[in-house]
Amino acid sequence: MDLEGKVAVVTGGASGIGRAMAARFAADGMQVVIADVEAEALAATAAELGVAGIVVDVADASSVDALAAEVIDRFGAVHLLCNNAGVGGGGPIVEQTLHDWRWVIDVNLWGTIHVVECFVPAMIR
Repeated sequence: MDLEGKVAVVTGGASGIGRAMAARFAADGMQVVIADVEAEALAATAAELGVAGIVVDVADASSVDALAAEVIDRFGAVHLLCNNAGVGGGGPIVEQTLHDWRWVIDVNLWGTIHVVECFVPAMIR
């Protein structure tokens, strides 16, 4: 598949697997947008990879909606979407607070839903 010039969006793109995917997509000639809640890491990764970086909190539907609008406005389409943002509570399960659980569910479940709802309809038109 020829990916040259296609547009990829990677949530959780400032580090880890998201960063690695973004690097590969950029190396394949794609126009890449990485989205992450960690502004400093996002800026550093975007500069290093030569890609666009947009600060987004996937747990916030309006933040994801703004991301989708900006990407479509700037690039016209999204051809590849990596719904990669995710978090873990860390530490023993008995030490997790309700706040920790809500954070994990908001990012890992609702974040995934927000990204699907904001991007996929435009991708299948």
